[in-house]
Amino acid sequence: MIKRIFIFLLAAVLLLTAVVLFNTFRFSAGDQDAAAVQAVEIGKYDTAAIHLSQALQIKTVSFGDTLPIDTAEFLKFRAFMETTYPLMHAHLEKQSFNLFSYVFKWKGKDTAAKPYVLMAHTDVVPVEAVAESKWTYPSFSGKIEKDTIWGRGAVDDKSSAIAIMEAVEALLRDGFVPERTVYLAFGHDEEISGKRGANVFSKWFKEQKISPALVVDEGGMIDTQRFKDLGKPVAVIGTGEKGYTNIDLTVEIPGGHSSQPLPETAIDILNKAIVNVRKEQMPAMITPPVQELLSRTSIGSFTTRMAMANLWLFKGAVVGKMEENKQTNAMVHTTLVPTIVKAGIKDNVIPTIAKATFNSRILPGQTSDDVLNFVKQAVNDERVQVTKQTISLIEPSPITPTEHPAFKQLSAIVQKTAPNALISPYLLIGASDSRYFRGFSDAVLNFTPMQDAKGFHGIDERIGISDLNRMISFYKLLLQEK
Repeated sequence: MIKRIFIFLLAAVLLLTAVVLFNTFRFSAGDQDAAAVQAVEIGKYDTAAIHLSQALQIKTVSFGDTLPIDTAEFLKFRAFMETTYPLMHAHLEKQSFNLFSYVFKWKGKDTAAKPYVLMAHTDVVPVEAVAESKWTYPSFSGKIEKDTIWGRGAVDDKSSAIAIMEAVEALLRDGFVPERTVYLAFGHDEEISGKRGANVFSKWFKEQKISPALVVDEGGMIDTQRFKDLGKPVAVIGTGEKGYTNIDLTVEIPGGHSSQPLPETAIDILNKAIVNVRKEQMPAMITPPVQELLSRTSIGSFTTRMAMANLWLFKGAVVGKMEENKQTNAMVHTTLVPTIVKAGIKDNVIPTIAKATFNSRILPGQTSDDVLNFVKQAVNDERVQVTKQTISLIEPSPITPTEHPAFKQLSAIVQKTAPNALISPYLLIGASDSRYFRGFSDAVLNFTPMQDAKGFHGIDERIGISDLNRMISFYKLLLQEK
């Protein structure tokens, strides 16, 4: 009997090994054998760096959904655009939305063809006062030092806005007219969910029954650091976005004098709730863009290729590996993190109310209700009120398939400007204004050809002049597409 069991187990292991190896050797890592695309020479745009520097010195800061903006700075940016790009303002139709978001229409030769939309946003996140001294150069200086431009917005996202306008202005100087109509869409509040900007002008597109053939916005970049085993950079094009929701935890119990505390205060109860929510993550999922990214980048490792060819067997190991890094972990999990905690008004008064806000970025395939239910179950305390905010709620986006002509078209342009890069889709773990277009355009893609973003939402945000030049060349090629 034991011998039969041993023979059976051995046969099962051999069969399993044979299946795994068969799947591995026949596994395709994606369309990496596409016809070679001739690279273009990246132009040198002598004034572009100066223009970006000037743009970075204008403090178009978005502080929060309910906080006012400095309208003088946004008016200054409008004047900067009008002065710096006169041909664009003279030859393109312009509309304003809520004063500071703009849509320019560049009428093409074939008005029957579906248009392109190129997007960027002109607002930036604030710089913490305590962090200002840690910057190499002042955060709004727009300092140009050797081959680098420094300042808040250099990466996110004034460089995209400047690159688009530089490309348009250069083509207008040459008398160029695009084959199809092109819209340039610049939001002014992307950093606070785009409710007054892209959300509004996207509705105008929908009302006008304009269904773009391609929408391109910030998101994907050229990554030279995370896939070193490949021996080449990876240009990741965002084909979908995670959703966005905020969950509030509120505790209200009697407070009083700090000399006479109860065994548990509102802060104690809230702290336990926060810890409970953070103990576990929501269930992992490998979405199509992430699966394809892993597949396309598996060519450098037999082990990785074997795992991707046999996800039915190795999914747990793949997820475990992804969980080792905060960025890759966010690709396979809906994230939940406390970002605001409020309680107390005086050191000798025990507060009656304690409140925390969790920000969640939701994987496609899960919903904001799933997040809410997860938090309620994790908290498991009737004294904690768990509610979902609606003001900034956005469910996960649809996904643009890599078989879509727009993805293939954009991939070819990326190859021309980054000829040594492997092209792959990926899931945008942040959020962009383009999500408002996903409901009526099936070709929304996120990419700007800068390498390894530096200082994104942090200290020493900066961009290389070579990256800026590549971005301008990229947009020129895109505008010249038929």
